[in-house]
Amino acid sequence: MVQLTKYELGKIIGKKMVWFMLLFLAFFQLLGYFKMGAASEKVITTEGEMLEGKEAIRYMQEFDRRYKGELTDEKIAEIHDQVYTKEVAEKAGNYFFSLCPDIIQYADGRFYSGKGTKTTDVFTPEMGKIQLGYHRGHSILLFQGINMMLVAGCVIVTAIAPVFSEEHARGTDALLLTARYGKTLLVRAKIAAAFLFGILICMSVVGVNGILYLSAYGTEGWDTSVQVDFTGRNWTIPYEMNYGEMLGYAVLIWLVACLLLTGMTLLISACCRTSFAAVVLAAACFVVPVWFSLPKWLQAMMPAYQMNLQAVLHLASASVLGQKIMPLWIVTGISPTVIIAFGIAAKKKFAGWQVG
Repeated sequence: MVQLTKYELGKIIGKKMVWFMLLFLAFFQLLGYFKMGAASEKVITTEGEMLEGKEAIRYMQEFDRRYKGELTDEKIAEIHDQVYTKEVAEKAGNYFFSLCPDIIQYADGRFYSGKGTKTTDVFTPEMGKIQLGYHRGHSILLFQGINMMLVAGCVIVTAIAPVFSEEHARGTDALLLTARYGKTLLVRAKIAAAFLFGILICMSVVGVNGILYLSAYGTEGWDTSVQVDFTGRNWTIPYEMNYGEMLGYAVLIWLVACLLLTGMTLLISACCRTSFAAVVLAAACFVVPVWFSLPKWLQAMMPAYQMNLQAVLHLASASVLGQKIMPLWIVTGISPTVIIAFGIAAKKKFAGWQVG
């Protein structure tokens, strides 16, 4: 079984179109890094000096350390008095947003500068005690991770769609299924190789993304509340959560999304007579749903929405047996059953193609 799985994995990776998509994924990763990496950072200090690259990052980290800790009404007033002033804004110009903490720039998604703003005007008790701190590096890491996962989804569709449909197109499906282990080990090896490919793509993107951005921005700010990042819409997450936790949740959600997409594509592949039809149909099932307004819980079970994280992390808590739990655990708890069902259905559908 292990050798067969390796062989089938080699067939998946060996296709020219897959290599083209992998190169596109690498290109997109590098493009994103040069556009949003450390070298692109710019900030103007409160003294009016322009800093770029690593110097800008260090300055922002030092700036945020001054106000690190629990966010209070007094701290908001203090930041307004010391930082959010007309003089500083005029010096910083367009780069003022890079300098001033997001919590002071936004409230409920709207720009404001009212010194009397209170934490209760913005946050709910369910969010816990909001912790200020440096978070830009983690915000960019998550933002780029979302972009890369959506591209990785396209790679998965392109690579997995031909797994069964190619056998149909070549007329080798009947030959394969009449072999001694055709309906058992050979088909299982194809399915195992497909899911292994999905896992490898997901973990590769997570690993490369983590190395690039953590090496550039550092790990400082793990304990900062995600709700302080208004520009990334994390302020709508209705739970107590810091960046260390969110990064862990993101990896789990992305892995589930890649496996769901792999399973869905396998089933479509088993239903289609040509690889082209399988690729087109799988791509449509992956992308098209995001154009429609669907029930939130349905969105949370769809790969493209999951890769965007918001569909899962921004859901309100659910009540199960009188206990409130994060929808994340419901989604990731149900998903393995759906993934296994996709695999079983694909196996049965492929076997059903054998006619004479």
